[in-house]
Amino acid sequence: MASVKLLVGSVIGYVVGSLFNSILVVVKETWEGVYKWLVDVFGHHWIGHGILVIVVFTIFTLLGAYSSKTTALTEELSKKLILAIVASTIISVLIIAGFFLAHL
Repeated sequence: MASVKLLVGSVIGYVVGSLFNSILVVVKETWEGVYKWLVDVFGHHWIGHGILVIVVFTIFTLLGAYSSKTTALTEELSKKLILAIVASTIISVLIIAGFFLAHL
């Protein structure tokens, strides 16, 4: 039961983390203040970027696991989790690729 809750939480963490990651890429590229803040605080913008994504993933994984009412891994739940992972990955790629294609 706890492992199913952690699985659900991890997928929630991944979905939110991947979307946050792609949005942060765009924000860093458009707002110099954010880029500079990451450099000032973390020494390099990619280090700060990575740390922030890990923090978001961890927070949302824990929130998702603790708030999940799921007790069993069913085929329907598995399909929903896979769909969430695939959809958020595609959306994240489209956000980053769309931004950079528009700014070439």
